[in-house]
Amino acid sequence: MTDLIESEDELLDPPAGPAAAAPPHRLASALHRLRERTPLGAGDEIDPERRRRLGLAALLAVAIAAGAGATGVAVHSRDLDHAQTRTQDRVLLHLLGGGAGMRFGGDSVSQDIGAPGTFQTPLSADFTVAVRNDGAKPLQITAVGIAVPGVDVVDAAPATTLAPGDSESLTSRVAVHCTAADLPRYPSGVTLTVRTPAAVGKAAGAPTALPLAFDAGHPTALPVGSNGFFTEVDGFSTTTTSSFYELCGEVLTMIPPRVSATANPGDASPRNPVVGYSLHIDNSPDAAQMAVVLPKPPAVPGVSAQTDLAGPEQIGTQGLDVNVTDRITDCGAFGDYLAVRGGATQAAEALNAATPIGLQPVDPRFQTTPTPLSTTAQAVFDGVTPGTADLQSTLLTQLAAVCPML
Repeated sequence: MTDLIESEDELLDPPAGPAAAAPPHRLASALHRLRERTPLGAGDEIDPERRRRLGLAALLAVAIAAGAGATGVAVHSRDLDHAQTRTQDRVLLHLLGGGAGMRFGGDSVSQDIGAPGTFQTPLSADFTVAVRNDGAKPLQITAVGIAVPGVDVVDAAPATTLAPGDSESLTSRVAVHCTAADLPRYPSGVTLTVRTPAAVGKAAGAPTALPLAFDAGHPTALPVGSNGFFTEVDGFSTTTTSSFYELCGEVLTMIPPRVSATANPGDASPRNPVVGYSLHIDNSPDAAQMAVVLPKPPAVPGVSAQTDLAGPEQIGTQGLDVNVTDRITDCGAFGDYLAVRGGATQAAEALNAATPIGLQPVDPRFQTTPTPLSTTAQAVFDGVTPGTADLQSTLLTQLAAVCPML
């Protein structure tokens, strides 16, 4: 009975034994379960041969991946080298100045260029673009294509070869039809035909058309005499412009209307120091022009010039008459001015120089800085041109009455 009770006590309260292992950490348990699910399985359950085969397969996969990476690097490197070679071989021809420079007047390139006889006659001009070869190989420019409404190419620029880093100006002779309705203000660009030049044992490359677009509506950055592209010379004009309108407007200054002058009668004296004359401006049948008051008339010391021209007035078919009044404000200053210009015999021309009137085309496309009327009428006041002696004599008589010391 006692043994039975003791046995029951042992069942109800078993004797103390070794302590149970603490439950594993959650992360360790998760790793253990993951390891049991891998192809290698638990260490005490895997087949050694299977483990060996799986290991070899893993090593082979790593080797294949490494080989593919090395091959990709080599291919990429070769592609970069090829791209660099193509970059060096491609055409790198840069436009200098942003546009074309145009001019007319005699120079070393265009000895026979001058002002046309009439505005209806096409204007001969030099059309120049400057380029630089920024590529790694020499380039040969075989043609310069100029396609502009109202502009004809008379003589294209000659072929030229540019070494790497060299620059060159390409000048073509063009004829500008100033009266063409579709003549634009600015050219939009040119098309150059380029190729690699022939070398020893190597034929010239195939020609390639290379369009060069100009900067929209800006004056060329190539001034006269800069970089050797243009040289200042004696002639009709040394002005360089990128505008066809400015070029045509300048032509009108070279074919001005005829001007005649007549001295106005008056009672000139020191108390009435006024000398006056009238100007008749003939009509220009080729291009309508108008007379304007110069905003800043030429200054002649001791002379204040005024005109009855109230504002811009077109020169009609019968011409235009304007009056000029010169008030002598300082005889001493005027006398000093004449003294360094040949004396009193230059007085009439000095009065003409102070004329506050200018000429401008009526067409707003061709309007530039007004041309002083005095430059057109200069021959009328020199006293040398036939028919001008009376004008000069009358003006000198009136001036002597105003300033006896002259």
